[in-house]
Amino acid sequence: MPLPIAGEIEVEVTGSAPVSIHGDLYADLAVLVPGDAESIRTRIPVHLLPVGEDGKHRLPGPGDRLVLRVLLGQVDGVRALG
Repeated sequence: MPLPIAGEIEVEVTGSAPVSIHGDLYADLAVLVPGDAESIRTRIPVHLLPVGEDGKHRLPGPGDRLVLRVLLGQVDGVRALG
């Protein structure tokens, strides 16, 4: 299932990679929506990722569960679950 046009969706991360585009930092995430057979990919600005105990944004890894807030098909908010 693709990401919704608007709203929130719970996902499980199946893969992640940092990306720098003209000096801006992003995270390419492969995420699995519960009930789907295959992961989908999305690119998220790093400043939207949850902050770790060290005060820095943490790149999620396989098995991490997130809630993605989506507006017009683009992720504009991320929060960690559990």
